[in-house]
Amino acid sequence: MIMLFKDYSIDEFLNELSSSEPSPGGGSTAALVSALAASLNSMVYSLTIGKKVYENLSDEEKEEMLRLHDETKDFIKLSQEFMERDRKDFLGLMECYKLPKSTEEEVKFRKDKIKEFTIKAMESPLELAEECLKFYNNIDFAIKFGNKNLISDAGVAISLLHSAIESSIINVKINLNYLRNEDIVFEIENKCTNITNDSYVKKCNLLNEVEKIIYPKKI
Repeated sequence: MIMLFKDYSIDEFLNELSSSEPSPGGGSTAALVSALAASLNSMVYSLTIGKKVYENLSDEEKEEMLRLHDETKDFIKLSQEFMERDRKDFLGLMECYKLPKSTEEEVKFRKDKIKEFTIKAMESPLELAEECLKFYNNIDFAIKFGNKNLISDAGVAISLLHSAIESSIINVKINLNYLRNEDIVFEIENKCTNITNDSYVKKCNLLNEVEKIIYPKKI
């Protein structure tokens, strides 16, 4: 039975990542980075809720912070699921390349399976990138209403989230390259471009807000 990534120690994950093993690879690592981003953001909430800064919020803001804190925990779990999904899809694709190709029927079957699993391997990082893009709104709230002593941690979460998105899109494109003659390519290419551009804009805007708080320019 394969050990789940969430049960690895840091050393175990890094050792396996740096080894000749086919997985974990870039996809699972991108998902780990998104989990790290969410965990940092969760820390901001954890060290705000119940504190004076929290008590000074309106009832609506308190309720929203509690909701977003729960959402953050869910996103951490979702990212861990994507780590496993990427491994499963990639290993499944590798098995397809081992299929026999001695007859025309075998060649066709092998080609169809490679296409099927390539699409699966592409869909996982694309979905992760889409979920990460939504998560910027959560970090935005933490910056506005969280403990200001932890805003630098929210800033690191922003940088990691953008990195997770860029990394995921790289993994989409490596699989998309195999599907270059398929009808879905143009649509996926546009999605990748839009996600990357949107992420960059959100990252820059939010980091600008963070910098205003942690390093205000003196006149």
